[in-house]
Amino acid sequence: MEMPMPVHVTQLEAKPRQRKQEEEEEEEEYIPPDSSEEDEDMEFGEVGVAVSRGGERREGRRREEEGGRLGLEQGGRTLNEPVIPNNLLRIRPYRFRYSKRAWKHVVTTGLKGLMIESPESRKPPCSRIRIITWNIDMSSKFHEARLRAALRHIEIDVLKSQHSDMPPEPCVIMLQEVRDDMLPVLLADEWVRRWFIVAPTRKDKWPEGAWYGTVTLVSRSLSIAECHMLHFGLSTMHRSALCVKVRMTNPSGDGDGQGGGPVVVAFVNTHLESLVEGSMARPRQLEVCARFLKLKGVQGGVVCGDMNAITPDDTKLAKEMGLKDAWTRGDDVEDGHTWGYQGQNDEGHPTNRLDKVLYLPGTGYKVEEPKIIGRGVTIREGAWISDHYGLETTLHLFKSRSNSA
Repeated sequence: MEMPMPVHVTQLEAKPRQRKQEEEEEEEEYIPPDSSEEDEDMEFGEVGVAVSRGGERREGRRREEEGGRLGLEQGGRTLNEPVIPNNLLRIRPYRFRYSKRAWKHVVTTGLKGLMIESPESRKPPCSRIRIITWNIDMSSKFHEARLRAALRHIEIDVLKSQHSDMPPEPCVIMLQEVRDDMLPVLLADEWVRRWFIVAPTRKDKWPEGAWYGTVTLVSRSLSIAECHMLHFGLSTMHRSALCVKVRMTNPSGDGDGQGGGPVVVAFVNTHLESLVEGSMARPRQLEVCARFLKLKGVQGGVVCGDMNAITPDDTKLAKEMGLKDAWTRGDDVEDGHTWGYQGQNDEGHPTNRLDKVLYLPGTGYKVEEPKIIGRGVTIREGAWISDHYGLETTLHLFKSRSNSA
């Protein structure tokens, strides 16, 4: 593939916007019982998951689970070694409150929805969500400038948000390799403050010892049911999966003009183990990511991010986990490759399709084939925004005979 000419992106800050008077009014910060970070133990698929209580792991639960086994068949191998327990945190998403000049936690409705009248219960129905996933490169220099440029590229070139007072269409933006010192830059961005809910906002929600991790931005027009961070037990690189469950509206209805009933769709943002050395960890990590899409009360969803698919066995993982790849043209088609063109490849490794959009098929929606974003885009200093291309796609709920929410 011929390298494109670099596209220069200036580091323009999003202009401050005037907020309407009604938006300045303080909203009720009702926190239902299921949003507490001090969860009870919960089963996560076939293998129990150690759940954090106040940040402290339960060693008794850990010892009990270390005897568990996955028993997955992967490319002729049986992954039946003792399971190192994953650590599941229920985390709070945050939105910026202009009246407080601070980020404040928002209501999560739970899988069954709120039983009280609230701003969340009054949000408009949504059956279509844009999805963006992008590894924004934690190791190259100018990381703050690159993050700002990535946000402007998404805002202007991808979502076409040309008017400052117009919200972007409903979307979920999943970022990987966000450095801890990038978080203040992200949270200070006026476009992010104006239009998005963010999770997490602090690095202490990432695995212990991690100085970079995943962050998800959700349009404020959307209602969040639950938000969890899963620290992979089998990871030497402090990797994790961030699951945001969003309430959508099935377009099948009874002629009332309001569409069908509500459904909950999971959006999982992940960064799987890197390098050839991580080939035994990646199947297990993707398997637990897929479980989020199969939980009771969830109508499927997507797993997006940097899958580090570098071995022949990696190409089979999605199918083995019951997932479908939204890219349908195969790994040999160079138009789908997302890494190897823009830095971080001094050793001349072959270009590859490391970044993917995977989804649970047959659950009342379709996911469009993803398109490349961030190709050839640089900052003022001449550096690429990232060594990865990003991907953008759209999930559509479609009319079905029944509602599985």
